[in-house]
Amino acid sequence: MKSIETTRFGTIRFEDGEVIEFPAGLPGFEEEHEFLLVEVEASVPLKFLQSVAQPALSFVCAPIGLVSPRYECALSRGDRDLLAMPAEGAAAGTRLEWLAILCFSRPEAPTANLLGPLVLRRDVGLGVQSIREDARYCAREPLFGASASDDLRREQAVCS
Repeated sequence: MKSIETTRFGTIRFEDGEVIEFPAGLPGFEEEHEFLLVEVEASVPLKFLQSVAQPALSFVCAPIGLVSPRYECALSRGDRDLLAMPAEGAAAGTRLEWLAILCFSRPEAPTANLLGPLVLRRDVGLGVQSIREDARYCAREPLFGASASDDLRREQAVCS
């Protein structure tokens, strides 16, 4: 059993099979390839993507369906390749976990990245941050209380 000392969670013990490899890294963190998905009972349904190499690097995530119940999941051919999936359809037994990275840069107005959700294929230990090719979703989707006019301004500013 391996262990890492993290800034947020203290010591985490894990098996090699629990590591999720991001072959392309994450945008802005291309050199980071190995992460653990940490679930803390007191924080359910939130999850944390913790870097294996960088003790202070972790991302707060939420299931995409919780953030946007009607979110339409779509993977590019390149993302399917990174997840070791066939070009079309799904391999038998394949289950993908879709997560939105949450941002708390303004604690009174947290946001979720729906433009680039994390897609995990835990059965083979692979993940990708799947940047959508359309402008249907935003990288800074408000989690609470946005009005229709706020939505329109945000779409024009962030998604155009």
